Amino acid sequence: MAFAEGALDALQVAFREGARSLVLLSPVLFQDALLSARLGALRFGLERGGVEGFARVGRALFFGALSVGSEEIYEAWKEGLSEAGLWRWLGRLEALADERRWLRGTEARVLVVQGALDAFTPPLHGAKVADFAKGEALRFVVDEAGHLVPWEAQGEVRDLVADFLLGEGFRPLPGGLAL
Repeated sequence: MAFAEGALDALQVAFREGARSLVLLSPVLFQDALLSARLGALRFGLERGGVEGFARVGRALFFGALSVGSEEIYEAWKEGLSEAGLWRWLGRLEALADERRWLRGTEARVLVVQGALDAFTPPLHGAKVADFAKGEALRFVVDEAGHLVPWEAQGEVRDLVADFLLGEGFRPLPGGLAL
């Protein structure tokens, strides 16, 4: 199981270890012009305002309707940020190539879960990831959640992951969607 930019590391491990299933939450596996522009906005916020500047820009990109208005959640998220860590994170994502190719090297069943309001990596990113998978790939979009879907919709994400790993309740549909 991997979240966001951790999807690449998880894919590489799945490839090496012959994993049978893989769960990707708000996966970041390729950079397009829109992601590049979003990273530029985050970089600008960090350059001009440090962690506070990054967090102000990030609030609009990462949070969905379930948490964007909560000062408590926003402050807790911001508290975990460090300027050095944010610079490393930006550098890693700005250097990201199209890493979906790793999906072609594994037979693992893949579950992609994203928030419908994910402005950082919109649901189209998840669809492109699921479409690239060599094996069975399922994709779910969670209403009202943003990029931080594992925190914003914990119960729903937990149930989707559990059902996926147990093989229950999934009927693959064309286009990588499931019911």
